[in-house]
Amino acid sequence: MPTDKPPDPNDGTDGTAARNDGTERAGSDGFAMTGEELRESYPRNRYRGQVHEEITLPAEPSDHVPAQRVLPPELGAKLGVDLWSHQAAALEALADDENVCVATSTSSGKTYVYGIHVARRFRENPDVRALLVYPTKALSRDQERELNALFESLGVDVTVGVYDGDTKREDKARIRDEANVVITNFAGLNHYLEGHHRWASFHANCSLVVIDEAHAWTGISGMHAAWILRRARRVIDWYGGDPQYVLTTATVGNPSEHARALTGEPATVIGDDGSPSGRRHLVFWDPPADADGGATRVDTADWSPGKRPATVEAPEVWAHCCHHGVTSLLFCDSRKQTELAVGRAREFLERPGLPSRGSTELAAYNAGHGKRFRRGTENRLKAGTLDGVATTSALEVGIDVGGIDGTVLLGYPGTRQSFWQRVGRSGRDEREALSVFVPSHATLDQYILRHPEYLLEEAPESAVVDLENNPVYLQHLRCAAQELPLRREDASRFGGIDRLERAVEYGRRTGDLEGSLEGGVTYAHRDRPQSDISLYASSGNAFEVRLAGADSFDHQPIGRARAYRDYHEGATVLYRGDQYEVVELREDRPQPIVELEPVDVDYYTQSQRRTTIYDTEVRESRDLGSFRLNWGYGTVTVHHDTFMKREIGTGDVRAVGLETGVPPLEMRTQLCWAEVPADVERAVTAAHSDYHNDDCQDLPPRLHGYLGGIHAIEHAMIAVAPLELTVDAADLGGLATNRLPDASESSGWFIYDGVEGGLGFSRRIYEEYEAVARRAHELMTDCPCGRDEGCPACLMDPRCGNDNRPLYAPAATDVIDALLGDRPLDDRRSTESTDEAAEPGDDRRPPASIS
Repeated sequence: MPTDKPPDPNDGTDGTAARNDGTERAGSDGFAMTGEELRESYPRNRYRGQVHEEITLPAEPSDHVPAQRVLPPELGAKLGVDLWSHQAAALEALADDENVCVATSTSSGKTYVYGIHVARRFRENPDVRALLVYPTKALSRDQERELNALFESLGVDVTVGVYDGDTKREDKARIRDEANVVITNFAGLNHYLEGHHRWASFHANCSLVVIDEAHAWTGISGMHAAWILRRARRVIDWYGGDPQYVLTTATVGNPSEHARALTGEPATVIGDDGSPSGRRHLVFWDPPADADGGATRVDTADWSPGKRPATVEAPEVWAHCCHHGVTSLLFCDSRKQTELAVGRAREFLERPGLPSRGSTELAAYNAGHGKRFRRGTENRLKAGTLDGVATTSALEVGIDVGGIDGTVLLGYPGTRQSFWQRVGRSGRDEREALSVFVPSHATLDQYILRHPEYLLEEAPESAVVDLENNPVYLQHLRCAAQELPLRREDASRFGGIDRLERAVEYGRRTGDLEGSLEGGVTYAHRDRPQSDISLYASSGNAFEVRLAGADSFDHQPIGRARAYRDYHEGATVLYRGDQYEVVELREDRPQPIVELEPVDVDYYTQSQRRTTIYDTEVRESRDLGSFRLNWGYGTVTVHHDTFMKREIGTGDVRAVGLETGVPPLEMRTQLCWAEVPADVERAVTAAHSDYHNDDCQDLPPRLHGYLGGIHAIEHAMIAVAPLELTVDAADLGGLATNRLPDASESSGWFIYDGVEGGLGFSRRIYEEYEAVARRAHELMTDCPCGRDEGCPACLMDPRCGNDNRPLYAPAATDVIDALLGDRPLDDRRSTESTDEAAEPGDDRRPPASIS
């Protein structure tokens, strides 16, 4: 039986597994290490007070429901165990013809919800079909095995098939015609809809569509997933199918809203987790200072603390846990980090003075390894012959790796969902577990270190899927018209009749569509518009990434904005742990390309941008105290005209002002902005007029403090946005300006979506502005750097077009205090600044913008 079902108390096991050196590994009736024991057992010559915080999360008992209460008697008897309460609730909702969104913890048996429902329907109708959409090919194969085992144990002859780019050609027709359950991914589903006639029987009998790991589909990929699901449902309906939806997700702040955004249908949220969990020891482990004990480059904008890198510290902590019998996963950001981590861990274990407990078996696991090698690592981990595995996110979800007692996180993965998913890979069922978070010096890592309570807050980040992006909408409308003629009755599925009519008229003018909504609108060309869809770009002219001299290269296409920013000629690219240099970027052809060559260099590159914003259009506004907040559209011109080279490890600048060779990028996108009241601007300008930055010769000297303040706010709000929303800060941009466009008497700052048409991120920031601003204030005031200009962990952004100058935290906190109403402005400052502003010939508002 699969491992993510409720445990059978009569299975005869005692919760222990044999170690490869003959000793026993602790199981559900014992535990190898607590947070206190980690600190006490750590080598004294390597421990310098790294334990910053310890939190113990109590065990949670399971909540069972008898299977016979929910399932037909024969099926319930064959299952052999009780259901957890959330599984029972979801199955009851499905029996009542509802869609469900199961938002429970890692390893809580979500696969059993749709697996048992398929078995239940199969007993009523052997022709039943179900479409399962998974995020990765590896997870698809793992779930195929798990579902086959479940169906075999239930005595139902349900056929499961994986249908994706790795499926053999000779197997595809059989799977289309015979499989009851087809497992695929969104990229594949997008293409298969073009040939829907081959799937006629499947579509006609389709009664279930499953979206696994639904929280992963946000931003640009979430938009594409949502439109692909609407196109799929339209085709299924045409053949007579009537599917329900099951979405499985990590805990998100808006599961009902997210489910509707993806599918267009309401769903019952099942969020009360009935699965058990053992006590968890969560340790926040702050890498110590280097031997010299001090910070470096204090007087420059490149200031950073002299701490041991997390890439060194985390492997040592992981090795220590594994050596002491705590079978552990180490989560890394790249393939290369997994390999380096194993080497550093072995060096640590070879240090003299460690008590011998037999050999410690460690391995790396990443997508760069062949399938057979990865499967062997998984099996060794399940069998207990491996003590630890250093992995990328490949083992974050789904794949069964057996009993794991510990997890070590090298850096913050970006969201609470991902943090808890990684942490949740240890301590399955009621096993006690140890989890260690080792932060890097990145902004979010340091925020989490200083605010561990953030991870325990009840409301997690909200997932963002915005369907207002017109370029993405038009791409999928062309696909839909190619698949089946578009008619008026399709309006509810494609944004309403007004939007559909405008889009059809636009498509007729461009020659892409022909016909009318009364008689049917069809695609006007012979090519396949599905081929133009890239899940990670908003327009069809995505760049193909090639490897020089290779026939193929497993890299997703990239959008123009990302190509100009990160893949310009001369840029170094770290992809799946390997280094490459961009040797060519060409877009003078129907298919734009970027060509890479492998390199081994000791530097990385960062492009710098110059930004202008104009032609703003206000769609929504609201007052926040005396400030005016706006959300709408604007034209943003971004020019990544130069880049710099920085030394890996230290960040020292090797070269600056290198030309990228790419033209400016103009996009019409979504943005939000704050208008600073005149009295606040005057008071803050006067209060901080003594601050000067000698590198800002182009700015009026007495504005350095104020402009540095609103520039710092823009940086900080973008940096902390992922703490409130499931967004990627790299998809956001900003601009602080002394003269807002179309409102020349106001200053303020913008945050914009860095993709043509927008992502919905800036809108959600507009809606959650107070929460994001408070996080930004905490980021600035709590950073231990203590510098008015900030550091890379608080205010500095490596992509800043002004090289992080000026940034001035004291002015920034004054403005945020006024924004949130936390601290009134000093009346004396306001009076002084008003008098100063009234002087004849005053140049109070010279144009000045900082990106």
